Amino acid sequence: SEKTDKGWRLTVTDEGPGLPPEQLERVFGRFIRYRTAGEEPAIRGHGLGLAICRGIAEVHGGTIRAENRNDGRTGLRVIVELPA
Repeated sequence: SEKTDKGWRLTVTDEGPGLPPEQLERVFGRFIRYRTAGEEPAIRGHGLGLAICRGIAEVHGGTIRAENRNDGRTGLRVIVELPA
């Protein structure tokens, strides 16, 4: 996490396959789950985690967004920004 001029920013990065740009906003929908190539048929979880995170961020006057990594590696970055 880091302090910004407007509040706080928390960034979480994974090393998964990332997502097509048109799917980045969709990850915050309820019951949304993705299957990647070679993944077992059973996907665990209910697809609520990021939807809950969005709700919490918004209740506190903040935002949350997802983007693909831009450091030459695959993966997704989720950024939460909250006011001070």
